[in-house]
Amino acid sequence: MEPCPNCGASFATPFCHACGQKRVKPGIRLGEVLGDFVSGLFNVDAPLPRTLYTFFKGPGRLTRLFVAGRRKAFTPPVRYFLMGVGFYYLMRFILGWDPVDAAMHLSGQQELPDTPALRVNHWMSRNVNLLLPIMMIMLTSADRLFFLRTELSWSERLVHYLFATGTYLICSTLLIPLYTHWPGLQLLGFLVIFGILIGAAISLHRRTVWNILKAVVMVPATFLLYVLLCTVLVALFLGLPIEEVLVRGPR
Repeated sequence: MEPCPNCGASFATPFCHACGQKRVKPGIRLGEVLGDFVSGLFNVDAPLPRTLYTFFKGPGRLTRLFVAGRRKAFTPPVRYFLMGVGFYYLMRFILGWDPVDAAMHLSGQQELPDTPALRVNHWMSRNVNLLLPIMMIMLTSADRLFFLRTELSWSERLVHYLFATGTYLICSTLLIPLYTHWPGLQLLGFLVIFGILIGAAISLHRRTVWNILKAVVMVPATFLLYVLLCTVLVALFLGLPIEEVLVRGPR
């Protein structure tokens, strides 16, 4: 018999008799993450408030607890991310809000021109669910590159950034009603995004000045590369000239 990593009760069966959690080996494997995606697309059965609370107490602590076996105590990371995406689209639908149109109106343009760059931006804003996994893969890979001494596998780091991305989606979506009344507050959304992602990167590793500096550089740099990569990929997908998409203004 061995103790359940979730509740501590001793058990020798495939499932814990006290809390029902399935016996799992320590660590996270990529197959488990993919399996959670398949089984959890439309099912939310774990405590979301506890997951949010634990994340804000310490993102790294949430990940390490989950990796150590506390699976029943928290919303699984893929499910958590999907909840964030669904909440974002629901809020946009209810309020009829589009981030690209709102940004253009904020810059003083009442009539939106039909330019290649704007078409790409609209496609990206309406298909965030397809693009954000690219960002999480890039953040996970960058974290592995920047923090080689941290004893976490690539899949375990992916779990961490699933939690971080789900949290920033939930938090930034809560600000959308404010944008409809005070459009200038849209910049606050970027502060929330970068604040949560940088804080998550710092929390996952030993807190030293050098590690903090690496996290502060890693997150914005990875985000910029992600935006550039997605812009190019979407332009190619839509059959638009890349040079016209990337140009900043009229020639």
